Amino acid sequence: MTVTALITLPLALASVLQAPPAPAPTPAQEQAQGMAEMPWFARLGMRSLGIEGKLPVIDRVVLVPNEGAYLAEIARWTPKARWPVLIEDDAFAPRFIRAFKPAQVVRRASSPAPVDDAALRSAVDAAITHAWGGDPANGSVAALRSIGLVPAGIVGASVKDPAWTAAVALAAGRGEPLVWIEEPAGGSSNDVLSATDFAALDAAVRTSFASSGLTWTALGDELETFTLCRHAALRVDLPSPAGGRNPQLPKETGPLSLTDALCRNADGSRWGFAAQIFGDSTRSAYMAMCSLFLHRTETWMFDGYANRTGGMYAAYSFAQATPVLAQEGFTMKSWEGTNGTLSSWRSLLPKGIGPDVLFMNSSGNADFFEVETSSFAPSTDIPVLRKPMALSMIHSFSLQAPDAAYTVGGRWLDHGVYAYVGSVHEPYLTAFIPPATIVQRLAALTPFLVAARQWPGDPLAQVWRIATIGDPLMTVPAPKTLAMLPGRDPTPALEAGEIDVRASARAAIEKLKGADPALTRESCATAMRDLVLAGDDTVAAQLWKLAKAKGAQDAVARIALGPIFRAGTRAEFMEAWSIAKDPTAEQRDMLWHLWALDIPTLRDPATLATLKGAMRAPRLDMDAQALLPTVRAVEGRIAADTWLNDLISKTTDVEARRKLAQLQGPN
Repeated sequence: MTVTALITLPLALASVLQAPPAPAPTPAQEQAQGMAEMPWFARLGMRSLGIEGKLPVIDRVVLVPNEGAYLAEIARWTPKARWPVLIEDDAFAPRFIRAFKPAQVVRRASSPAPVDDAALRSAVDAAITHAWGGDPANGSVAALRSIGLVPAGIVGASVKDPAWTAAVALAAGRGEPLVWIEEPAGGSSNDVLSATDFAALDAAVRTSFASSGLTWTALGDELETFTLCRHAALRVDLPSPAGGRNPQLPKETGPLSLTDALCRNADGSRWGFAAQIFGDSTRSAYMAMCSLFLHRTETWMFDGYANRTGGMYAAYSFAQATPVLAQEGFTMKSWEGTNGTLSSWRSLLPKGIGPDVLFMNSSGNADFFEVETSSFAPSTDIPVLRKPMALSMIHSFSLQAPDAAYTVGGRWLDHGVYAYVGSVHEPYLTAFIPPATIVQRLAALTPFLVAARQWPGDPLAQVWRIATIGDPLMTVPAPKTLAMLPGRDPTPALEAGEIDVRASARAAIEKLKGADPALTRESCATAMRDLVLAGDDTVAAQLWKLAKAKGAQDAVARIALGPIFRAGTRAEFMEAWSIAKDPTAEQRDMLWHLWALDIPTLRDPATLATLKGAMRAPRLDMDAQALLPTVRAVEGRIAADTWLNDLISKTTDVEARRKLAQLQGPN
């Protein structure tokens, strides 16, 4: 199929989205509409986006304090109205809201969580059933069948793992059956799953598909995807990839990707696509809501292969990808060739970055990445995200240990990436799909994680080392296609006891302007937190100035760090930092990133002291290596050696201690 044919496929979506609201079409109806004649990958995306287009979205975000309230709010969804629901926190919720830009942000009260495993399963199924207009007494599968909705995938969760919050949202949002997968799968995503445990997990997944009553054993069938919403080892130790190894690859041993090993037939051929969501309940819910409710219209491409031209690297340039994105109407930025340098990358760090999708080429290991030749950046140079982001990263080991914050993948996920294509071990370049091919697939509405996979006939179609994190049914429709979708429904009138967080905070500011100084501190802190939550950075900056005028700056300094960082005002950030208490790990990144370009030439003792006091554990060696030349220049070699010895005594991380000791040598 030509690129032109792929790009024109989404035009067929207009007839699907502009039709009167009706149950999702059966396969027979799809064929009558011409969908069955489309390639399986385009039909999969059409099915996913078609459901989204028929479910009205209210222009509000609801914040809840705990898992019980979250489940209760999902249970309020219906086929006629739904809205994003987030477990309130100071990082993921504000980031989502800044991207979604709702007319209203509502905060709910706490609700009790289900008392035991059986009650949780029952409550989750009832919520999914209600979201599709069914009777809880009959269950969610019956609700989907009653309206003729044919699911495109199955979602798996565990009652013992908090990522069930993502599973219930995806099942309720996409019309997918939810199954409970309790087989042992490793205690952490950093683990390597044994072949025995993988066999049990794989059998449980296959059983859930076989029991569905739907077709699933080949691409193009009714069921195409599986989303595992729980912690599970991202790597698996299989004796050899099913179907044999590609003769182009060395005959090496090493772990494979769990999400690539699932959804395979006995001969290694692929019958579906698997992906995984893991983390605490807050992050997991956020990842699902990003997939379901955000649009992805701004795309960045950063090519770290600046000095690697010709040969196999030519296929991974962005030269053929950017015209496709431009034709589809995406907002784009691209760093290619000699622009893909370390200094270019670090110039992006102050103020954070804000694309919806990032394609990045680099090399390196789990804890560092390389752009240009021999220009190494530690994982601490992973930028703070202004809003949620989907990521395709060509890099050898970025997802080797994603539960570790000091790794490349771990930091991306902690900073708000919700869909991620990366490698769990050395994959070799040809394991990645070239960017031009990915964007052509995306233009055909192929879901993001599916587009980045090796398909039958691709060079490395057997089980290998690329992992997919996120919702495998999430598409990246072009702005032209998004224009076909109905807009959001207006927000309803507030119910008794409901408060619009943003409106309440703005009203509080007006009161604060003439308030009793004794009441200002607590009121300022509450208003500041609500403004940041609601994504109202402009008014938050005004409140920071008001708090200083009232002598309440110490009460709001920590909360104000985010808006000040995004404004890029270093002097104000340093002022707030000096009085902020217990800054978060992400706020420490903000501090370092504001000075990312200046650290090599920094000579100000006060700034140096601030950075030395904000070293990022556990890999203290990363910051020490960046700061050491400045410490030697400002304080002298003896003071620098004393400082390194002190860091060595403070850290228990073996690798950090080893590299700190290396830094003590002559430089």
